[in-house]
Amino acid sequence: MGHHDQFFKQVFSDKNHAVDFIRAVLPPDLRDGLDFGSFQAEKDSFVGEELSEYFSDLVYSCRLKDTKIRIALLFEHKSYVDHDLPFQLIRYMSGIWDNCQRQKKERTPVVPIVIYHGLEHWAPGPLSSGFKSLDPSVRPFVPDSEYLFIHLSRWPDELIRETLFSLASLKLSVLVLKHIFQPDVLKVHLRDYFEVGAALFEAEEGMQFLKIMIEYIFKTTEIQPEYVAETMGSVSIQGKELAMTTAERLMNEGHMRGRMEGREEGREEGREEGRVEGREEGRVEGREEGREEGREEGIYLEKFQTIMKLRKINMKPEQIAEITNLTPEKIEAVFAAGDKGLDLLMPKDGSLN
Repeated sequence: MGHHDQFFKQVFSDKNHAVDFIRAVLPPDLRDGLDFGSFQAEKDSFVGEELSEYFSDLVYSCRLKDTKIRIALLFEHKSYVDHDLPFQLIRYMSGIWDNCQRQKKERTPVVPIVIYHGLEHWAPGPLSSGFKSLDPSVRPFVPDSEYLFIHLSRWPDELIRETLFSLASLKLSVLVLKHIFQPDVLKVHLRDYFEVGAALFEAEEGMQFLKIMIEYIFKTTEIQPEYVAETMGSVSIQGKELAMTTAERLMNEGHMRGRMEGREEGREEGREEGRVEGREEGRVEGREEGREEGREEGIYLEKFQTIMKLRKINMKPEQIAEITNLTPEKIEAVFAAGDKGLDLLMPKDGSLN
C-alpha cells in the first residue's frame, strides 16, 4: 500500500471523519434522508486486482428511509487525468453487485464518491462522455450513472477550515492531502494548518492522529523534520517533541525518504554510529559532493516542477516568488522559457537567484 493510500485509509476508516466528510459533500436531499445512526463500515474492499491500480476504497452502509444503501469513498491513485474513470466505476459497482449475488444478499444502491488530490484540472463526465461522436439516438442505451467527484485542489483553504467540516482533524487531513504535491505551499501554510488542529495537542487521541499526519508528511515530501518540529513547537511544545521522536523512529526503521543526495550514506552511518547524527552528516556530505558532481539537479528540477504546477492553478509570479524564494522576474523568465526554464534555475555560481 502506498503512503497516500495508507493515509487516506487511516483518516477515513474513522467513522466520525467519514460521516463529517459525507455530510459535507452529499446533495442535501440525499444527506437529509440518511439515518447516520445506522452508519457502519463494511469490512471488505470491493476493489479487485484489475482496479487496484486506479483507486482504493472504503465502503460504508447506511439506511435511507427503508432502504439500505452503500456509500463508497474511492481514493483516486493517479495525480493526472484519466478519462476511463466512468468505465472503472461501472466495473467497480458491478463487482459489488456480483458479490451480493454470490452471497445471496439483496443488491444495494451504491453512491460512489471519488476523491482526487492531483493538481491537474479534471472534470470527468458520465460514461457517455467517453464515446466520440455519440449519436443522440444511441445515448439512451449507454448506462450513465451519477457519481460525486471531489477535486480537493478546487476547494479554497478557507472553505475547508471554516465551512465544510466540523472536526479539526478532518480539516487538517484534507488541507494536507490537498497540498501534498505542492510541498513549498504546504511548508508556507503548515503553521496555520496546525493551529486549525490546536485542540488535538491537548489529548492523547489527538496526538496519535498528529503522529499519523506528520509521518505522512515525512514520507511523501522533502520538508525537513526540523522545520516541522519548530512549526509544531510554535503551537505546542508537545508537538515539537512528537515531530522529532517520530522523525527519529522513521529514520531508524528506514521508512523516511532521503532529503538530499546524502540519504543512503546518512542512513548507513546513522545505523552504525548513531541514527540522527549519521543522517545529518550524510546530508551535509551529500550536498557538498552533489554540487561538485552535478547531483543537485534534482533539487532544481523539483523547484521547476513546483513553479509550473503553481502556474497551472493561476498563481501570480509574485506569490510563486515568495513561496520558492526566487524573484518575480526570475519566475517570469522561467514562464517564458517553457521547458527550458530549468536551465535558468541551475546556478552557475551556486546561487538559486
